[in-house]
Amino acid sequence: MILKNISVDCVIFGFRNDKLNVLLWQAEPELLEKFLTTKEEYEQIKIIFEKNPALRSDNYWGLIGTHLPSEEDLDGYAKKVLQTATGLDEVYLKQFKTFGAINRVPHLRALTVAYYALINPDYHDLKLSPIAKAVKWFDINNLPDVIFDVKEIIENALKKLREEVQYHPAGFHLLPEKFTLTQLQTMYEVILDKKLDTRNFRKKIQNMGLLIDTNQKQTHVAHRAAKLYSFDVNIYRHLVEEGLNFRI
Repeated sequence: MILKNISVDCVIFGFRNDKLNVLLWQAEPELLEKFLTTKEEYEQIKIIFEKNPALRSDNYWGLIGTHLPSEEDLDGYAKKVLQTATGLDEVYLKQFKTFGAINRVPHLRALTVAYYALINPDYHDLKLSPIAKAVKWFDINNLPDVIFDVKEIIENALKKLREEVQYHPAGFHLLPEKFTLTQLQTMYEVILDKKLDTRNFRKKIQNMGLLIDTNQKQTHVAHRAAKLYSFDVNIYRHLVEEGLNFRI
């Protein structure tokens, strides 16, 4: 049975070409039949989707998500939706807010439990979702027409992300496995929407002991090749237990 009044939506952030992007989709009710477990669930969700403006125009996009089956828990279902929609496992995923304004969905009283996820688009091969007719990355500052209160949800997710990356190294999930200090700083500047002093930033980061020097440098670049680093997850976990203050 589908809980028609509760949905799970994922704001998927990606960092590429020095820009923060969000992954949106255009869902297809008929494709959901393979994802849901029973014919009855499919019929329930089909009725909901038939009133979705995205099905009346290809100009509208929405967040990756759907309504919650009664037998699923929230966090587990969010991971399931994310994996089914993107083909990706082990993605950083965090619940950040529930949206419940009375008229946020015109034809239905609905509560949306929202999550945000962090990936690097250049280092993951995103496959077209088996439950969508289109999936596409959009610049966070140049969003298309979106359904319902999707823009508000994205704005809230971005606000939460900006808060978190200043105290927790979640931003490392947006980078490739090996990265330069310039790439790291640029990523933080884009998320926080402000310039950072290079000398102070690098001093703070390196003093935390969170970076591993890979003893490698960039290749095939027109400028002087920079050192490549990786993020030491084990050291971070150890420092958290001791009271790490990750303040950018």
